[in-house]
Amino acid sequence: MNERSALLALLAIAVAATGIPAGAQVPIGAATLQPPAAPAPASSASAPPSAAPPAPAASTPDANRIQFGTGFVIDQGYILTAWHVLQDRGQWQVGPNAAGRWVTATLVKVDRANDLALLKAPLEAPALPLAPSNEVPIGLEISVIGYPQPRFQGMTRKITQGYVNGVQRASQQELDTGLLQISAEVSMGNSGGPVFAPDGAVVGMVQRKLDVQRIAQQTNDWMVNVSYAQRSSTLIRFLQDSPARATVRPLQLATVLRPYQLFEKVSPSVVSVSARGPAPTTGPGANPGTGQVTGAPAQGAGALPSVPTN
Repeated sequence: MNERSALLALLAIAVAATGIPAGAQVPIGAATLQPPAAPAPASSASAPPSAAPPAPAASTPDANRIQFGTGFVIDQGYILTAWHVLQDRGQWQVGPNAAGRWVTATLVKVDRANDLALLKAPLEAPALPLAPSNEVPIGLEISVIGYPQPRFQGMTRKITQGYVNGVQRASQQELDTGLLQISAEVSMGNSGGPVFAPDGAVVGMVQRKLDVQRIAQQTNDWMVNVSYAQRSSTLIRFLQDSPARATVRPLQLATVLRPYQLFEKVSPSVVSVSARGPAPTTGPGANPGTGQVTGAPAQGAGALPSVPTN
């Protein structure tokens, strides 16, 4: 075995250890943690359950495992995230808020086909503007803010940068549909998070990443930082018949915020989303869904298969 083949074999083993199933694309949200163990008796009153994000603990039934993703505020009290972060769970929280606490959220609307979900929660944060994705040029610098791998990296926002590398769509006639391919580094826990243009407008939502292990096995080539974001125009269409009133404005290419300026400006509106407990039997989150639910389960763009990681 030559040195290159040996390196690829070791990398494949490392990826396999993460537990990501095979598939050309995989959702990257739903980083899974165990719920906390029962607290020991204390002389003083314990803090409210939502006072802090849940911590890892011993093994418990799958329905009680906590899934984490990212969301962002698009109207006062309304948070947009990826559906697969919430899927198969029935209790949802967002946070931390300004007081460091988590608040309970309700599911308002779901689009399974485009992997979108709208939550409502008593959360005070500025609404982020959306810019139509048909104004986004290939090669645009973008930033991703979210909560990657909170179990290992902590419950704090992280920022990464990259470019819009291209567009992946099922039909060349549907010019403002499909996924944006981005090179910003993302991990489990980033799903549902916003993709920002340099002016601070949201131009997409992080949803999927290439399954590099499968590609390496087929091509002997290890591809890095190939991820996919749902286009903002799809987000805008999703919100049109919802109670949320999103702010839509043109992309301002002449305005370029430096990464630290962008982070300071928008990060208060980027939140972590947690999901736990069994799925509801009624309402938008039920399976099969009722209420404001559209489409079929998300399967990625084009012919590339995808599988859930939670």
